[in-house]
Amino acid sequence: MGKPFRLTIIHPCIGRLAGQTDYIRTWQMESLPAAVLAGLTPSEVEIKFYDDRMEKIPYDEPTDAVAITLETYTARRAYQIASEYRRRKIPVVMGGFHATLCPDEAAEYAEAVVVGEAEGLWPAVVDDLQHKTLNKFYRRNGTTGPRPSLHGLRPNRDIFRGKRYLKVGLVEAGRGCHFKCDFCAVQTVFGATQTRRPIDDVLDEVRRVWNSGARLLFFVDDNITSNLAQAK
Repeated sequence: MGKPFRLTIIHPCIGRLAGQTDYIRTWQMESLPAAVLAGLTPSEVEIKFYDDRMEKIPYDEPTDAVAITLETYTARRAYQIASEYRRRKIPVVMGGFHATLCPDEAAEYAEAVVVGEAEGLWPAVVDDLQHKTLNKFYRRNGTTGPRPSLHGLRPNRDIFRGKRYLKVGLVEAGRGCHFKCDFCAVQTVFGATQTRRPIDDVLDEVRRVWNSGARLLFFVDDNITSNLAQAK
């Protein structure tokens, strides 16, 4: 039986001044996008997770692929990290808001770019990585088609073990927003739509997060009151 495929997930920081090693303590919350990605990854894949905000990235640790989620404020640092792995001939996949808004830019620093939400796309990306048939871009069918369901979304928080995070549990009840504010990247990415998780799924996750030791719950929704009835 062959060795399992090894995937390294990285959460980049916003960057540091020369010689700076400490990070802002109030930013030491768990990386929910990393946990969501880990939860979407097939169980046979071996996952390592490193948080650039609080630990050094072991670039020379053996791995078969690297996944990095980009925000605009972390893009420069993410490109630095990606470049280090690519020098070592490790394929890099990028996704997230910034990669969705600027896919051609992200593609300069990655073997593949996931444009849009990872649900419905990520298992295919991992399969292509394993078979060395990676495409440059992964998009859902069309730009106006139905968005993926969040039913059954289960972040894999096992990747947080041993990290020095604050006791703040991040929970996503919905994604997107119904409003069309022209200054907001959320409506640009999601087209003034919102996908809500089933309420029972959200309550179940709240219980699990609370029972795991969280003492504060932080709903990360783009606009949790966009639908007041469901918010209540």
